Amino acid sequence: MAISGAYRLALDLGSTSLGWAMFRLGEDGSPTAIIRSGVRIFSDGRNPKDGSSLAVTRRAARAMRRRRDRLLKRKSRMLGQLVRHGFFPADEAARKALERLNPYQLRAKGLREALTPGEFARALFHINQRRGFQSNRKTDRKDNDSGALKQAIHQLRERMAASGCRTVGEWFWQVRMQQRPEGVAGQGVRARYRETPYTTDEGKKRIDKSYDLYVDRAMIAQEFDALWAAQAALQPALFTEVARADLRDTLLHQRPLRPVRPGRCTLLPDEERAPLALPSTQRFRILQEVNHLRLLDGTLSEVPLTLAQRDAVVAALEAHSKRSFDQLRKLLKLSGSVRFNLEDAKRTELKGNATSAALARKDLLGAAWAGFAAELQDEIVWQIVNEEGEGTLIAWLQQHTGVDEARAEAIANVALPEGYGSLSRKALARIVPELQRDVVTYDKAVQAAGFAHHSDLGFDFDHDSDEVERVGERTIASTGEIKPVYAFKELPYYGRALQRHVAFAKDKPRNDEERYGKIANPTVHIGLNQVRVVVNALIRRYGRPAEVVVELARDLKQSREQKQEAQKKQADNQRRNARIRERVAETLGISTERVRASDIQKWILWEELSFDVADRRCPYSGVQISAAMLLSEQVEIEHILPFSQTLDDSLNNRTVAMRQANRIKRNRTPWAARADFEAQGWSYEGILQRAERMPLRKRYRFAHDGYERWLGEDKDFLARALNDTRYLSRVAAEYLRLVCPGSATRVIPGQMTAMLRAKFGLNDVLGLNGEKNRNDHRHHAVDACVIGVTDQGLLQRFAQANAQAREGGLTRLVESMPLPWDTYRDHVERAVRHIWVSHKPDHGFEGAMMEETSYGIRKDGSIKQRRKADGSAGREITNLIRIAEPAQPTRHGVDAEGRPLPYKGYVGGSNYCIEITRNAQGKWEGEVISTFKAYGIVRAGGWAQLRNPTQGQNGQPLVMRLVIGDSVRLEVEGREQTMRVVNINGNNGQMFMAPVHEANVDARNRDKQDAFAYTSKYAGSMQKAKARQVTISAMGELRDPGFQG
Repeated sequence: MAISGAYRLALDLGSTSLGWAMFRLGEDGSPTAIIRSGVRIFSDGRNPKDGSSLAVTRRAARAMRRRRDRLLKRKSRMLGQLVRHGFFPADEAARKALERLNPYQLRAKGLREALTPGEFARALFHINQRRGFQSNRKTDRKDNDSGALKQAIHQLRERMAASGCRTVGEWFWQVRMQQRPEGVAGQGVRARYRETPYTTDEGKKRIDKSYDLYVDRAMIAQEFDALWAAQAALQPALFTEVARADLRDTLLHQRPLRPVRPGRCTLLPDEERAPLALPSTQRFRILQEVNHLRLLDGTLSEVPLTLAQRDAVVAALEAHSKRSFDQLRKLLKLSGSVRFNLEDAKRTELKGNATSAALARKDLLGAAWAGFAAELQDEIVWQIVNEEGEGTLIAWLQQHTGVDEARAEAIANVALPEGYGSLSRKALARIVPELQRDVVTYDKAVQAAGFAHHSDLGFDFDHDSDEVERVGERTIASTGEIKPVYAFKELPYYGRALQRHVAFAKDKPRNDEERYGKIANPTVHIGLNQVRVVVNALIRRYGRPAEVVVELARDLKQSREQKQEAQKKQADNQRRNARIRERVAETLGISTERVRASDIQKWILWEELSFDVADRRCPYSGVQISAAMLLSEQVEIEHILPFSQTLDDSLNNRTVAMRQANRIKRNRTPWAARADFEAQGWSYEGILQRAERMPLRKRYRFAHDGYERWLGEDKDFLARALNDTRYLSRVAAEYLRLVCPGSATRVIPGQMTAMLRAKFGLNDVLGLNGEKNRNDHRHHAVDACVIGVTDQGLLQRFAQANAQAREGGLTRLVESMPLPWDTYRDHVERAVRHIWVSHKPDHGFEGAMMEETSYGIRKDGSIKQRRKADGSAGREITNLIRIAEPAQPTRHGVDAEGRPLPYKGYVGGSNYCIEITRNAQGKWEGEVISTFKAYGIVRAGGWAQLRNPTQGQNGQPLVMRLVIGDSVRLEVEGREQTMRVVNINGNNGQMFMAPVHEANVDARNRDKQDAFAYTSKYAGSMQKAKARQVTISAMGELRDPGFQG
């Protein structure tokens, strides 16, 4: 049902929330009334502990499973081949007897004399289990330990040559095992990684990274060939060519890495983006930047470069990795008073062609690099970036550049810029010549290259005619042509429209995400999907909005003094990071390019421990932390106040601490962990004394009331959430223009919303002493009510005043602004009070089946558990998932009935749901279905069995099935309330609930000073409270079936 008259839709878009409000528009286009508002809450798709994507955790676990699966499959294939070709006996008991033979002795013996079929099979099966490392250039470049690994392989080859051993197996036996089969201390046969701190002759600290030894795949291939050749000469009837081919393929087969596709080209979305290291990409960036360069004379008027000046600057940047503005002034013979438009305290130089600077070094390609054609330069770098095999790349470089093998190897290992640009190789081939032709800006080069103007690229994807409707006309900026304007009747899946932002589609798509691709950032992906769900629900009910206003978290226009202050701070931070990068590189003995951002952050936090280097200690244990120790795994970055309770990832809430102390502190505040600290002999007074040396906004967090003071003082959002919000708002605005084209969709800065909200007195709507109440989800709707009355004229006046005013000027302006209309505040209160907060449901059963820690189980069934440092028993273990080995029943013993005994167990990771069923007497009973059990149900009976709408897993009639996040309506203290399930106790079936509008409920429930507390119910008390499961739609409509008895 469409409403009479046009309406404006206001959206307050955050990383986990979407507040919205609808405004009726008057004849002049200004808002006159609030129709309704609402809030949608959803997950940001990230791990609440460390902010990483949940997909990362799943991917890591999946990779571990796949590696093990591949090993088991390879072992199974090898076993089958050895049996099929007559080497292993078919009888399992006979094969088991061969395990007693020493495989290293057999691997050495087989080079000199004949082995029985069983002996050869035992040796080869052993080789198959430890088949060595296969180098891959693309992955090795990102591995900080690849240098140590290659060195260990090289050293092993030298040792083999010195000992006269032909294979690595022979070397293991003769050098490390023949004299003492039990082994020699420090001389094992496995790779052992070590980090050894040392001091140079100049007194500098270094860390030596090394492996005791390392076997590569080439050594395994060499040993197989040598072993087979020796045995085939002695036993040709058994060692046939067919058997050799099959066994060698099984042993050495390597699945090719699945290539990670880069993003889509901005101008040609069907093409992949080119690497940043590509000379064409470097040249494009230089030309684009220099063509925008302007000279500022004494009157500060901007003068573009002449073509000769431009070419001189480009030539200088092509030949060097960077050029300072002072060097450019000297090059162009300009006076010292002339400034460039891109020059400021933050930026003192222009980046050059980093790729050319690297490859034109004398020890690499030298002067020959400049003589290569642009196409050959691109192809050389393309091979360096993409070729996985080092040998293949070296041969290619020798053939196409004429260098010798040693120089080709050095070129193959050169450090080049990582990542991808915004354009594909095809687009670069068309754009770069246009940028070179004249001093033109990018938009004109795009047009000259035959592309549509870059601001006209939005509405060019395939769609059906019945998906859109004509809403007006527009003039194309690049041609002056007048064309009709169409708008989508509803928002399509964002991947169809935002092709420049999404990854490539999959080959066999099962849904829109796989068909059109999706944005890699999980927060943005989820946020845009929720925008579509809510906006389309409103469109179906009320029709398409005339305008959309979205809050965009970006700074207001700053005054000159404010800009200079901000630039100075950024410049200071850049200099600090550059200094630290050099110190870290010096300490680790690596190049500055290989210094990780996490190590720079560690160093920043380390310096904040104390001005005195000798007094930088772990805040909790008091152990002195040296620079070398800091960059090792002994020291970790730690959140002072738990991240899960604050979502505060700022430097003010982080420090560095010893790994042991971090494990003891766990997910607690320093005050909450003090008893365990003192059990270690670490006094709480000592912790506070060490905290006194830290910055002011960090030290108070160690205090007994640190968390309470944080709630009162530091309410800024997590930096990551803010950045996501910025990106999400920009992309969402582009997306929403599909239904409200052009200027009908606008974005506004969030700082302004906060100012206006306070002025309008809306902080009191949800009641928290004149401050915004973040403990009520409906505050997002209040923000939307402010966003909706912020029109372009008000935004301009506000921005201009902020740029011109001095201290306090912004506040005075806000105080002088009247309400949008006389009853505006009453409208906001009425709209907010009628909101049912909608929470995105998640009824999927996928998740962690169990915790990662395994517990040993004794034969009597008791659990092996370490005691705490103070001697007390560990955590009480309940709901243990016990694991046995049915395939090897005698390994861990059997029970009285002959069943294999469990030998280890895992604590159940989470609960999927609670099923409330009605027994024969009509009483309600609750049964918790764990995630582990849910997997078993789906595996046995499918999804339909798990989500049976009428029957529980116990066979009784189903009353309701509640998953965390589901909503129920029930009587609480004499009145009906709508609550959300927030926790389910797997031991006793107790459910904990909170009103749907309450936010931050977990932290507030644990805070004994907070009046808020969960409502808890069992199945029986749910029946007495006349509970029933309800749903709240995306647009906030409550659907209540009523109590069914």
